[in-house]
Amino acid sequence: MAEKNNTTVVWDYLRWRGDLRLSQDGFNEVDNLLLCIVSYIDFRRVARLRNFDPSYAMSIGDVCDLLTEEDEQRGLSPEDYIPVMRAMAATPRFRDVKMFAFEDSYDEEKVMQFSAVSFLLPDESVFVAYRGTDTTLVGWVEDFNMSFMTAVPAQLRATEYAVEVAGRVPHRDLRIGGHSKGGNLAAWAAIHLPEKLQTKRLLAAYNNDGPGFDKSVLESDGFARVAEKLHTYIPESSAVGMLLEHTEDYTIIDSTTVSLLQHEPLSWNVLGNRFMYLGKRSEAAQLGDNVIREWLAGLTREERQEFVETLHQLLSAGGKIKTLEDLHSGGLSSGIALIKEYAGADEDKKKMLSDLVGRLAVDAKEELRRAAGEKLKSVGEDFRQVLDKLRIV
Repeated sequence: MAEKNNTTVVWDYLRWRGDLRLSQDGFNEVDNLLLCIVSYIDFRRVARLRNFDPSYAMSIGDVCDLLTEEDEQRGLSPEDYIPVMRAMAATPRFRDVKMFAFEDSYDEEKVMQFSAVSFLLPDESVFVAYRGTDTTLVGWVEDFNMSFMTAVPAQLRATEYAVEVAGRVPHRDLRIGGHSKGGNLAAWAAIHLPEKLQTKRLLAAYNNDGPGFDKSVLESDGFARVAEKLHTYIPESSAVGMLLEHTEDYTIIDSTTVSLLQHEPLSWNVLGNRFMYLGKRSEAAQLGDNVIREWLAGLTREERQEFVETLHQLLSAGGKIKTLEDLHSGGLSSGIALIKEYAGADEDKKKMLSDLVGRLAVDAKEELRRAAGEKLKSVGEDFRQVLDKLRIV
């Protein structure tokens, strides 16, 4: 394994390998991540991109010329992604990539947040990229819904979208990918594509630190057909990618940062034309994984559903708060509203929330006691990381 000081991140990849066209060095996992990063950018003002007709596709550089700060990425990262896209457009590797079929859907009634964009690559393939969770409460609630629903609306739309795009470019092979929730959507779509598309045209599906699935999905015929084409990458200490089940092979990768911050794709270490691989997840990360999994395993589907619905009602203050920005900008007033909303909940809901969170606390306590018995270096640090995990979706 290479030393960390010999590794790079995606910025360096563009500088050092951006001059290599796809015809010289074929598509790889780092290219996948870069296209998934671009999918977070807000292209709603670029009307032409919404067209699913590939003849209307725009070069990545032409799209960049139309973007301003107003169009900056809509994900949860504090980083700016438009500069990444501009750097890509300046390289021979991505200069000829074209974009089309941008879709951005938000449906509060259906509880759906879905966004995707597709790329026509010079190697005569098409890459479908799904955006991860944005700052809408609906997006977060839909993520929670994955813990008890057979399929959430974004997953169903992800499959429909990939089929539609593939139908518009029938002579191209297909790759799909996404980061965070988008990674889950990519894997879901791959598993549920029509069999002919799975076996004849699908080259790969990339889940970049996205949640897994219910066991029923992983035992399906669709999963068996594409299992060898699924590529799952999870940072050493990130928690998002270990939610739900991952029975498919996954690769542990290195990052320049720590704990939950490793979910940021710009922090992922790159070695040549691949990520830097590690043998296993950190002990602290495994500790947190066990806490979350044991807690979820101990809940019935009905309990999970009621918990999510009640939590959404509280956070949204009865529907008045729509985004995380609303919640944050409200400051003290939002906190007071949340307290009032909780105080106004019926006793059964209050008891349910208290009981379920209490169960989670007990599981965390037991894991920490076990970890201390195994003499982890710093139980105090592990405890802080577990608490970090308990704050995520």
